[in-house]
Amino acid sequence: MKKLLNVLLLIPMFISCQKDVSRTQQQQDNLATQNSKVKTNSSLVHVSPVVATDWYKLQLRMMLNANPATNGALNANAFAYIGIGLYESVRSGIKNSVSLSKSLYQMPEMPQQDNNGYDLVVSANAALATLVRSMYPASLITANKSSIDSLENAYNEKLSLSMESTKFQRSQDYGRAIASAIHDWSKTDNYNVSNTGYVLPTSPIGVYVPTPPAFGTPILPFVSFSRPFLIEDGSGVSPAPPFAYSENPSSDFYKMVKDLYDVSKVLTTEQKNMALYWNDQGVGIGYTPQGHNLNVVTEAIEQGGVDLGIAAKAYAKAGIALREAQLTCFRSKYQYLQMRPVSYIRKVIDPSWLPLIVTPAHPEFPAAHAYVTGATMRALTSVLGDNFAVVDHTYDFRGFEPRHFASLDAVADESGNSRRYGGIHYIPSIIVGWSEGRKLGTLVGNIKLEE
Repeated sequence: MKKLLNVLLLIPMFISCQKDVSRTQQQQDNLATQNSKVKTNSSLVHVSPVVATDWYKLQLRMMLNANPATNGALNANAFAYIGIGLYESVRSGIKNSVSLSKSLYQMPEMPQQDNNGYDLVVSANAALATLVRSMYPASLITANKSSIDSLENAYNEKLSLSMESTKFQRSQDYGRAIASAIHDWSKTDNYNVSNTGYVLPTSPIGVYVPTPPAFGTPILPFVSFSRPFLIEDGSGVSPAPPFAYSENPSSDFYKMVKDLYDVSKVLTTEQKNMALYWNDQGVGIGYTPQGHNLNVVTEAIEQGGVDLGIAAKAYAKAGIALREAQLTCFRSKYQYLQMRPVSYIRKVIDPSWLPLIVTPAHPEFPAAHAYVTGATMRALTSVLGDNFAVVDHTYDFRGFEPRHFASLDAVADESGNSRRYGGIHYIPSIIVGWSEGRKLGTLVGNIKLEE
């Protein structure tokens, strides 16, 4: 009982996090000034990041328009390798920079430049175009071929007019060589998003069971066996769930679930909107969760007014954290196999109950939104700063009001909170997701990019 009381004492934190959503106009006006303090150590200081943000926006449009929805795990993988490729393609323009091959597990050395001079925007455009074509499923590339070709050609036509043809070609070849090396490396990572052959355990009592409405085989049971970027993430799991399964009304487990059930009956309009805002399902509902995260990264880069060098660092570290968090989070999910709220509530408390949003097809603990967004935003914080304010416009087009956050960590706070209000995660799962995700994000943030 003491454990449950300690957990429930954290509920005010969930409520207070909502206050981050409503910022004063003065805070909004100060956003650009506050974020202008991002440090730069780059000779790219006067080079716009637009070549990078344009390519990420294209990827997000591809994801948004895909039908059927793109696989979120494949999105995470693509974002990671593309971010690494972007950074490596412009690294020579960042003072005292260090290749990620010095830090990432089994990453090969990257192609080297000669001394003849390069245009790094040309290199970035070539690397990004090549990696986008390489890292997504062929069907998605085919469906978006004209958009991909158009963006690449628009930059090539503009940039080729401002330099000698030999410099342009040399810069383009370099970007493509970086992309080729990154793609070849990615093909050896044993990245498995299939669930073919997975057999869900049926014991002990209280183990995860498939959830309505589809009652399908759980997804991503093998993704954690992929090669990690950080060798220390190749094994190990989160701390265990705090409460043993029990259907006894006096037990901590029952009370934990009953708390969620009771909250679901009295949700405020703001709580419902928060849950729906972060319900990233693709195909008419929005982006995948991974896409929502990377859209926030892109918005932060644009709102911060940073240069191409800083943007490349941001995309690289955010992408690494996003993919790495997915691996470590799902390893824990399939280690502990904790039952989802909808399964327990319909069995023990209320046979007709359904959550506000559809339960994802994987075990409950730890909460992936809290874990993955926590890791991504903490890694991004290492580049942009502790008090970097951001306005999230991800779902303006769906009629939602923009979400205003005083820091990047506050984005993860709300992302995690939303899953409780959606009826799909317990408080302890969200808290552990935040804690473990931010630990991972800090590790990624500590990767040295400068000597």
